[in-house]
Amino acid sequence: MWLSVMVDHLVVMSFMSLLVWAAISDVRRFVIPNRLCVAIALLFPAHVAASPGPVDWVGAAAVAAGTFIVGWALFSLRLAGGGDVKLLTATALWAGPPLILPLLLGMGIAGGVLAVAMVARHALMRPRSRYVTVNGNPPAPFGQMKVPYGVAIAAGGVLVGMLLLGE
Repeated sequence: MWLSVMVDHLVVMSFMSLLVWAAISDVRRFVIPNRLCVAIALLFPAHVAASPGPVDWVGAAAVAAGTFIVGWALFSLRLAGGGDVKLLTATALWAGPPLILPLLLGMGIAGGVLAVAMVARHALMRPRSRYVTVNGNPPAPFGQMKVPYGVAIAAGGVLVGMLLLGE
């Protein structure tokens, strides 16, 4: 039993590490690599197998499918990035029915903080000089600001991972 718990903890910590990696990639390049989303999804069966308690994997798959459908609609309307949709879908698989609300709440709070930080950064950089650059480019107009929302998704996912470790 203790071996199973240790393996599950290792798997959940790997899940959280992949989320942090995805967040760093999103901040640096505004890209969430597909391989990270795939790795997060492929790691889930190891959690199901090693978890000391039962995992509702059918419910988790349904939550992930619903998340993907909503995300695809948002992507089609250009309200969400494709990498964000894939990362959220893979993370929702881990959350499943019992943890989808904490995932969304954590993601929403982190996203709000991230948006305020991005607006503040934009406001601070804008008036200085026309020569101030962001990654070699002048700051974008306010309505065209890019937000690395993978950071917020990762924050919600890390909350899910901590809740899974606490079970």
